[in-house]
Amino acid sequence: MTAQELEIAIREHEMQRLELKESFNVECIEAACAFANASGGYIVLGVDNNGNPAKAQLRFEALRDYENRIATATEPSVSVDAEKVAFRDATVVVLKVPENPLKPVAYKGRSFMRKGSVNHQMTPVEIAECHLKSTGASMDAVIMSGVTRADLDMDEVRKYMAKAIAEGRRNFSQNDDPWLVLNKLQLVKSEAEITRAACLLFAKEPQIMFSQAIIHAGAFRDEGALILDSCDVGGNIQNQVDKTIEFIKRNIRRSIVVSGKAEHDRVWEYPIEALRETITNAICHRDYCSPHDIQIKILEDRLVVISPGLLPFDMGLEMLENPEHGSRPRNKLVAQVFYDMHLIEHYGSGTRRIKDECLKNGNKLPRWSQQYGSFITVYDSRLKKDEPLNEPINGRPDTIKSADGTINGTMNRHDEVVNGSNEVVNEVVSGHREVENEVAKTVLEAIKTKPGIKKPELQKITGKSHATIERAVDLLKKLSEIEYRGSDKTGGYYAVK
Repeated sequence: MTAQELEIAIREHEMQRLELKESFNVECIEAACAFANASGGYIVLGVDNNGNPAKAQLRFEALRDYENRIATATEPSVSVDAEKVAFRDATVVVLKVPENPLKPVAYKGRSFMRKGSVNHQMTPVEIAECHLKSTGASMDAVIMSGVTRADLDMDEVRKYMAKAIAEGRRNFSQNDDPWLVLNKLQLVKSEAEITRAACLLFAKEPQIMFSQAIIHAGAFRDEGALILDSCDVGGNIQNQVDKTIEFIKRNIRRSIVVSGKAEHDRVWEYPIEALRETITNAICHRDYCSPHDIQIKILEDRLVVISPGLLPFDMGLEMLENPEHGSRPRNKLVAQVFYDMHLIEHYGSGTRRIKDECLKNGNKLPRWSQQYGSFITVYDSRLKKDEPLNEPINGRPDTIKSADGTINGTMNRHDEVVNGSNEVVNEVVSGHREVENEVAKTVLEAIKTKPGIKKPELQKITGKSHATIERAVDLLKKLSEIEYRGSDKTGGYYAVK
C-alpha cells in the first residue's frame, strides 16, 4: 500500500478493510484473524483512530517479527506482508492480510469476522458455515446419521424431475432412474449416505428427521391476543410454498378497484408474488440447525415472516438494498433443486422482485431486520386496519382449499359499486368470518343469560365496537337463533327463539 492509497482509504473511511492502531497489540492479531476470515485487509501501525500519525513514536520491530507474531498466534497460520510507508511526515507500518484459503482462522480458540469497522467474534453456527464455505460445501450437504434410501420417496423425486424438465432447467429423461439422478446431484452418496437436503426435499416423513422443518402460520387480532386461524404446514419443503400461500389468501383481504372496465381489478391486501418470494427464501435459506420453525403472523395491519437463522456471516442488511448483490445460499443443494423447479428465478434477484411486486400492488417496501437469531420481514397492509364485513356475493360462498382439506370460505364485499369512481371496495376472506362467529357466540350466550340485554351492554361484555355487535346480531337473526320482540317505539329487544 502506498502513502497515497493509505490517504484515500482513510479519507473515504474504508474501515471494512482497514484497521488503524497506534502500536502492535493483541487486537492486531484479532484484526488479522478477522480479515483472513473475510476478504483480506490492512492493519496500519503508528496511526490513531482519526487517521493521523500517532503522537507517541512507533517502536519499530523488525518487519519479520510482526509477520512471525501473527503467523505463530493464528490457527491455521496467517501469512501477512509487512512494509514501512512514509505517511504525513512520519513512518508507519502496513501489514497486508490476505484472505485465508482455509477457514475459519482462530486466535486462542476464538474466531473473528470483519463486520464494518468491528472485529466480531463468530458464533458456532458462523464458524461451521465459514468452514463449509471454504471447502465448497454447505450445511445441507452434511450426511444424516441412520437415514437410508428406504426413507426417501422416489415419487417425489419423479415429480421434481418432471417439473425441472417442463421448466427447461434440466434435460432429464422421464425414464431416468430417480436414484441415479439424486446421486448425480450429490444429494446422496450411497444407499446409507443421505444428505440433509435429500431428507428435506424427498423424505417420506421429513418432520421425523427435522421436526423444525415446518411453517407455523397464524392470523390474529388485537396484536396477537385473539387467534382467528392457524395451521402447521409440513411435508417436503418444496411443497410448503403453495400450501402457505393458500393459508395467507384465506386470511387476508382483497380490494376491487372500480375504474369502468368490463372486469374490475382485484388487488390483494399484500403483494402475493412478493410473499411467495419471501416464503420461498425463508424455506430455502433458513438455518435447519436451529430448533425453531418458520413463523408467519397475519396481524390487523401487517404480515410478519420470521425465518430462523441470520444472513450469511459475511453479508449485512445493507447488501439487500444493492441490486447487484450476489446470492449466498446457506443450503446450496436445496437452492439448486428450487431453481430447477422454478421456485426461485435467478440467484440474487429475489430482493429486486419483491420490491417490484410491492410497488405494483401499491404496498410500501418490506422492512427487514435481524433479531434473536432470526431474519424478519414485515409487510405493512395497504388497506385500513378495520374494514366492515358484508354479505356473501350472490349469497354464494367460494371454496378455498387449505393445507389440510377443503374449507368453504365466504368472500364479502360492499353492495354499492359506482362505475368510474375508482373507489376501493373491500373483499374479506373467510378467516375474518370466524371472528364474527366467535363474537356471535358470545352475544348469544349473553342474550340467553339476560333476555332484553341492550347493545351497549353487549359492547362492554365483548369489548367489540357497535358495528361488530350489529353484524353479530344480524348473523344470529339469519341463523334463526334470536328474534326481535316488541317495537322500536316501546323499546324492543332481542331474545332467544
